[in-house]
Amino acid sequence: MKALLSRFAIPLTILALLVTSCGGQAVQPTPVPTSPPAMEPTQQSASEIIEAMVARMNAGDVEGSLAYFADDAAAYIIGLPPTGMEVYAGKDQIRSLWQDSVANHFQWETEVTSAGDDIVTVKAKTWHDFTRQLGVAPLEYNDVYEVRNGKITTYGTTITAGALARFMPAFEEAVPLEPPAPLTEQPVSEMTVTIAGGTCTLDTPAPLQAGEVKVTLDIKDQNKDLYALTMFNLNSDKDMLDLMASTTGMPPSWADILLMEEQEPGKNNIYTFTVEKSPVYMICWSKPPDLPIGNAGPIEVKQ
Repeated sequence: MKALLSRFAIPLTILALLVTSCGGQAVQPTPVPTSPPAMEPTQQSASEIIEAMVARMNAGDVEGSLAYFADDAAAYIIGLPPTGMEVYAGKDQIRSLWQDSVANHFQWETEVTSAGDDIVTVKAKTWHDFTRQLGVAPLEYNDVYEVRNGKITTYGTTITAGALARFMPAFEEAVPLEPPAPLTEQPVSEMTVTIAGGTCTLDTPAPLQAGEVKVTLDIKDQNKDLYALTMFNLNSDKDMLDLMASTTGMPPSWADILLMEEQEPGKNNIYTFTVEKSPVYMICWSKPPDLPIGNAGPIEVKQ
C-alpha cells in the first residue's frame, strides 16, 4: 500500500503452501539437478544467497537450504487461508515448513526483481502436491528477503491477487471453511496491540463499540527500525485474504484506512480512531523489509 503507508512501501513475498496434501496419487515433479556446492557467505551477494538457497530447496536439501538462514530468522506466509498470516519464528520452525514442503514435492521458480545490499525482492511461482491436485499449480507470489552478514534474517511471501482468485474456489471445494462462532463478550472501546517475537497480538476477542476507540500500541521488539499499525474497513465482498494479498501494491479502492500509525521500537503509545461499521481488520508491519508481520479480524462492531 505504497501511497498511503508512507515509509512502508511494502514490497513483499512468496513460498510453498503450508497446507497438507489431499488424498490421492501424488504428482511427481520433473527431476531436478543436485544443488551446487556451498560457497562461503562472504563470496556471495544477497541475491546469490537467495538463488543458492532456492536451488538447494528444489533439490530436496532441507538442511542445505536452511544453512542460508540465521538461527533467529523469521518467515511470513501472507494471504493464504484460514487467517491470511502464518509466522515461523526461528530456524527450527522454518525447518518444519521446509520438511513438509519437500515431502510434498515442492518446486520453486524465482526471478530476482531488485537487489540491494540487504533487501532482495523476487517474483516466484510454486508447485506443491496439494496445488497440483487442485489443478491450480503453479501459484504466483511476491517475495522479499532481508540478508545480513551472509544470512537470511527475514523472509516474506505474499500470494498475488490473481493467484488467490484461482486458488480459493478450488480450496473451498476441497476444504470447506467453517464460519467463526459468534462472539458473546460485551463490546469494548479500548484495545491493546503488542508487537513481540516478530509478530503482533490483540489483547481481546471482544467486539468494538461503535464510535471512538482507543488503541495502545506496545512495541516490545527492538530488532527493526520501524513498526506500524493499520486498521481497515473493507467493502462487503472482500475479506482478510483479499486484504493481505493486496499489501504488495497500491491501496485498493475497496479498503478504507481507519488508523495508520508508525512507531519506533521499544515505544508504547496510545492512538484513537473512529469506527462506524462492521467489521474491522488489523495489520501490523515492520521494516526493514517493509512487511506485514501479523493481523487480526474480522472484528465485529456493535452500535
